[in-house]
This record gives sequence, C-alpha cells and structure tokens, in this order.
Amino acid sequence: MRRTILDAVRSTLFAGASLLAGCAGTVHAPYPPIRADLSPAALERGAAIFHASCESCHRGGDAETASGAPLRELPSYMGRFYAANLTSHAEAGIGGATDEELARAIRYGVSRDGRLMVMPSYGMGDADLAAVLGFMRSGHPLFAPTPEPVPPSKFSFFGGIGFRVITGNEPVERPASGIPVPPKAATLEYGHYMAHDVYDCASCHTDGFSPRKTEGDDVFAGGMAFVDPEGQKVHSSNITFHETGLAHWTLEDFTRAVRDGLAPDGSVLRSPMPRFRGMDEVEARALYDYLRSVPPKKNAVKGARPRLTATSVRPQWVTEGATTDDGASGEEAQPVDTAVASGSSGGEPVPGNTSAHAPSDKASGRAAPAAEADAATAALPHVSSTAAASAEQHAGEAERSASAPTPVGATGAAPPARKPGPVHKPRPSTPAVDAAALFTQLGCASCHAPGARYHDRLAKVSTRSDAELVRWVRNPEQFLPGTPMPTYAELIDEKTARALVRWLKAGGPDSLPSTSR
Repeated sequence: MRRTILDAVRSTLFAGASLLAGCAGTVHAPYPPIRADLSPAALERGAAIFHASCESCHRGGDAETASGAPLRELPSYMGRFYAANLTSHAEAGIGGATDEELARAIRYGVSRDGRLMVMPSYGMGDADLAAVLGFMRSGHPLFAPTPEPVPPSKFSFFGGIGFRVITGNEPVERPASGIPVPPKAATLEYGHYMAHDVYDCASCHTDGFSPRKTEGDDVFAGGMAFVDPEGQKVHSSNITFHETGLAHWTLEDFTRAVRDGLAPDGSVLRSPMPRFRGMDEVEARALYDYLRSVPPKKNAVKGARPRLTATSVRPQWVTEGATTDDGASGEEAQPVDTAVASGSSGGEPVPGNTSAHAPSDKASGRAAPAAEADAATAALPHVSSTAAASAEQHAGEAERSASAPTPVGATGAAPPARKPGPVHKPRPSTPAVDAAALFTQLGCASCHAPGARYHDRLAKVSTRSDAELVRWVRNPEQFLPGTPMPTYAELIDEKTARALVRWLKAGGPDSLPSTSR
C-alpha cells in the first residue's frame, strides 16, 4: 500500500515537472512582417499607445528609461517576473532585435527566444503596431541605452503548472499581418477595437489567465487579482454598466477616470490601473459607448469602487473665476472637497454638490453648470461677522461725516470738504490646509509614505522650486506622460497644492506611519 502511494506521488511530481518544463519550451508563432513607421503622425500615435499600455510595466518608478522592472502586480505564488528592458542597448535592451521580433512579442506575447511570456498579447492593427515600433525606434529619451539587463522571469512550481494548463503553452491565434485599424470615430466598432486590442481593458477586467477568456460571457465583469503598491491584493472592477459596475457613470465621469485617474467621488483609481493620457474625446466616447453596449454583468467585486446610484453626488471640483489675494483674477484657495476631506473611497453618497454634470476645468475649456457655480461660491471662505460689522460701522461713519454740517472756523470760512476714502472690504481668509490628511486622502501615501514603493523619490523635492512642484502635483502628465500619478488639477487649486508642497519639502511624510508591504 505504501509503495502504491509513493508511486502515485512520484508520478504526480513527474507529470508536474513535465508540464513545468513545457512552460519553458519554445512555441510556434509567426514573425509579423511589420516595420517601424517613423512618420510624425505615426510617432504621435505610437507614443500615445506606448505611454498608456506599455510604459507602466517597462519603466520602473525610479527609472528615467523603459529599462524593465519587476512585475509586482502579479501574485507571488505564480513566481517572479520582470518586464523586459526596451531601451536601445544592443545587449541588455532591444537594440539588437529586429522589428519582426518585436512585432511578434507584441502581437503574440512570445519572447525573442520563442517562449510564451506572462504578458498580454495585443491584436492591434498593422498600422498601430508599426506606430508603436516607430516610437520605440525614435530615439526618445525613454529608450536611451541602459546596460543593466533585467533578471530572468521564473515560474514557481505550481505557477508554471497552472500557466501551462491554462494557456496550453500555445500563443493566441491571430494573422501575422493584414489586421486593419478601424476608422477613428465615436463608433462601437472603434470602441471595441480600443477596449480589446489597444488598451486591453478586456484582459485586465476579466478574471483568469486564459488568452481566450475575453471571448466568454464574463468579459469586463472584473475580478482578476493584482497586487497594489502596498502589497495588498486587489481585484479589477466590473466595468459593465450594471449596478455593481459603471451604472450611472456619465461620459465625463468615465473620461476623467481613465484619463486622469480620478473616480467620480474624487478618490484615486487603484493601482495598477494605468492612465490613458493620450485618449482624446473621440476615443473616450467610442470606448464609453462600447462598454455601455456590453450586456451588464452582476458582479460586486470586493473593494471595487465607486458604485454610483442615480442620486450619488459628485465632488465640488475646483472652479475658475475667483480672486487671488493680490486682487488679480485667478483661483482662490478653497477647502478640499467633502469627498476627499472625509476620506471617502467607496460608493456611498458624499454630502455636498448634487450636480451630476462635468466640472469646470481650465484645461478642457468646459464651463461649470449654474448649480456647480453656486455651490462653489457657497464654499468660498466667508467674511466674519465681526469684520463685516466693523466695515459697516466705518462706512456709516464716513457717510455721516460727509453729510454733517461743517463747523465754521475763526475766520468764518468753512474748510474744504474732505471726501471719504475708499472703503476696503476685509479679504476672506485662506482656509488652512491639513497637508498630512490631504496627502493620505489624495492617495499619495500609498506610494510615497515611509516604507512605500516610491517614498525615496521624495528626497528630490527639496531641490525643486515650489512653483515647479505645484505644477507637478496638479499636472504630472505634463512632465512624464506615462506616469501613473493622477492629474489633480481639477481637484485641488494652486494654493492648496502649494501648501502640500511646502509640507513635503519640510519632510512631512516622514512623520506618517510606515506602510507595510
């Protein structure tokens, strides 16, 4: 009996080892005859796709180049994996690779040595694939040669078996060439193309690792497991328009979320969700309408947020047209929106503005609806009752002085009447900013608190000017288009950002509790 059990164990281990070896075996995938397109239009298109779909994995947070990085977002039980060095270095990077080899890696997820990678495969059309290759060959600073090779990726024993069983160790079936790019328009066809073949929303927002999972009924229902910067497991959200997904999201909600990284309640989208900075209004509309056309799936993913209802409120976003301290037209510092100030990160209604319209935004040129403008005015700091009474008293005295009879002097001539001076209204006081609370509420702590992945990067802020750092905090994509950091320009104004910046430069984050990983 004992021998039978031992034989069974040996057989199981042998079968597992064989399957694991199969994961490391080469696969058959064609080399697409696609060459890099270096035309200006192609470089612009290729940059937008690379920043959105490639950079977040291939450029580490502390790196200036796409020199590869550990894929911490994948569960550790699968093994340890690294995104490739895509710089132009001949040995460590892709300088020695042909366009056809790179096209095969993108289209089929197959490495240069013929092995299936833990990397999405992209079914983008030939023209878009050529544009991506062109950007990678363009000499952009992201691809400056970096000689350090990344470590080899390695499956764990059970991770390798699972990967082999799920994928069959076969690449996805696609033609090597001849894949068209649909006409760019706000159509369902173009939205489908962007969701499945360019931004790859379908793979991340569908549970499982099978390359054919996006063809099933659960596509876009969410649930795939990732690891966030704090080392916590998170699951992708349901992005169908079910009540447990994106029901009641407006086009403005959706565009701000996927482009700037801010959810409708003002909270930050969870890592590793990328920011599609290059998405324009046509692409946003096409993608939004396509997702609305997908049959809604009921799947209340734990931790996913926010789920909106028909009566959910949006944040009171920063509006323009206030007056600065020096009297010039500009943005007045305002209290942080109630959604952020309360630390709300779920789908519960937040007290405050009940408008469901888009916010005012200088960059986008959108005008605030009247309801939002009224709410913004109500939120500005008010003059204190004491100061107001004092102002009224001075104004009354000046008025009485101007109307009272003038006493006659010794010569009998009345002195010239003195005109009352201008009445200066007290300036509204700038509300104090709780920088430490703001740092946490805006999601900064998850990446920059002590012990977090990018805490060390804060050491560089002391050498930068306040003005530069304010611009970085509000619009980081202007400095680094592929940054995962959200765009906060709509949520916090310049004065609030300046208070946060000064707290950062004073070493404020070092006083926060350490983030465990």
